[in-house]
Amino acid sequence: MPRRKKGDPVSGWVIIDKPVGKTSAQVVNAVRRALNALKAGHAGTLDPLASGILPIALGEATKTISFAMDSLKDYQFDISWGEERDTHDSEGRVVAESNARPTEEQIITALPLFLGYIDQVPPIFSAIKINGRRSYDLARNQENVRLESRKVFVESFSLINKKDENSATFMVTSGKGTYIRALARDLAVKLGTYGYISSLRRLKVGSFSENDAISLDYLETLAHSPANFNKLLPVEVALDGIPAMPLSGDQADRMRNGQSVPLEKEADWCCSLTLEEGGIIYTMCSGLPVAIARLQQGFICPIRVLNF
Repeated sequence: MPRRKKGDPVSGWVIIDKPVGKTSAQVVNAVRRALNALKAGHAGTLDPLASGILPIALGEATKTISFAMDSLKDYQFDISWGEERDTHDSEGRVVAESNARPTEEQIITALPLFLGYIDQVPPIFSAIKINGRRSYDLARNQENVRLESRKVFVESFSLINKKDENSATFMVTSGKGTYIRALARDLAVKLGTYGYISSLRRLKVGSFSENDAISLDYLETLAHSPANFNKLLPVEVALDGIPAMPLSGDQADRMRNGQSVPLEKEADWCCSLTLEEGGIIYTMCSGLPVAIARLQQGFICPIRVLNF
């Protein structure tokens, strides 16, 4: 007989303000233990050096992680000028140095070059897999690592404060897969010097912000009373960017069984939405999410069924 998995079927989102020094995996495990959750995952890794918003999905919310990861993210960070480090952050080994320091005018002039869809080579100290092995493992073993450039999206990139000649503070809003460490590296090179991230904080992930976040210290106070936890956000908050569509009880039952239901274009709710062939929506019934679905040839076709 298969061993029964331990934990309760808790579903929803917990937004943690990750402290410096913790890995994302450690935070996920802490949330799972504190709430005795059966299943958990996170929406976008934060390096141990970084702090800030780390959304943790529990139970059925893990089926919506990809939507949170695809959303825009806000970061505030410091770049220290004059050194290149192999990890592109303060934990790395110095591999090159420069006496050049950019002026405020030079920085402001360069920033528009990094807006929109840009080509970016990820840091070799990253979780990208090469022939089944993590790039950071290869780099730590001093094996030759070569990563291909890829397109990433940067919506905004601004200078907040030129603290002194050796460092400056920036804000960035960027899309999925953008490495802030690589952005700092490339900006420094464009400015004729070297640079690395000396501090990094994520302020927002999609609709999740600092207003939603709790600390690990607060979470640990729940170790013996998870029933008192009142910071669990609904599963569907990660789906704020896509339309919601109500279903009748019969339609919801069909969709929970993996069956498609006809699209009623005459319905009042349908007339208020902009619906496109192949578009992604999520369906609701009696205040609970039923499924993430796609519109195909006049039908609502379930992609991921949410079991409530």
